[in-house]
Amino acid sequence: MKPKLRGVTVEKIAKLLLEEEGFTVIEERKRVKRNNIDVAEIDLLAEKNGEVYAVEVKAGRVSVTDLRQVYTNAKLVEARPIIICRGYADKAAEELAKALNVEVLFLSDYLIFLEPEELVNIVERTLTKLLIRILEPQLHVFNEEEFKLLQSIAYCKDFPDLVRKTGISARELRELINSLKLKGFENDPKNYDILRLQALVAMLLGYNKGPHPASELDPKGD
Repeated sequence: MKPKLRGVTVEKIAKLLLEEEGFTVIEERKRVKRNNIDVAEIDLLAEKNGEVYAVEVKAGRVSVTDLRQVYTNAKLVEARPIIICRGYADKAAEELAKALNVEVLFLSDYLIFLEPEELVNIVERTLTKLLIRILEPQLHVFNEEEFKLLQSIAYCKDFPDLVRKTGISARELRELINSLKLKGFENDPKNYDILRLQALVAMLLGYNKGPHPASELDPKGD
């Protein structure tokens, strides 16, 4: 990604971060002049609780030089200094931020490379894939033993709980769960939450369709 485009992206996400923290962005890329000469540029001016903040946005980690810059720029406009970045370049930067009373807000290493629209698309795609993963097994027909197994899974909070409540060995349960793989169910006990959600949906649809085998587990049991 080109540095200029990357910086623009970071500033957009920085604005969202400020809004989440209760700030209102009142000006972008403010030029500071003295005797009609540009002496500084502040990435963002923000307001919160009646106070004005000069905000510097950095795509990388903040250095001692960066902190001096944001502190000086803030003084020029009589504002409080904030810097948004990925983290401190070193211990000296961290100590200077404390000494100068510069507020530091951290960006995720991942978010700085994405436009807000890209984040929305990623979330939408992820949710769509998850819904397909949960609902796809429901296209199949389950026999009585499979439905009993799904009921047991639905009532148990995790795999050890399933072993304890069913009285079936962990090895045998893994084999039984693995047999559901062909019908689209999660077969790794490490992803038990997904498997349990699939089982819960199967039970709900089973209830809606009519009678189903009674669970051998007591859903109110410990």
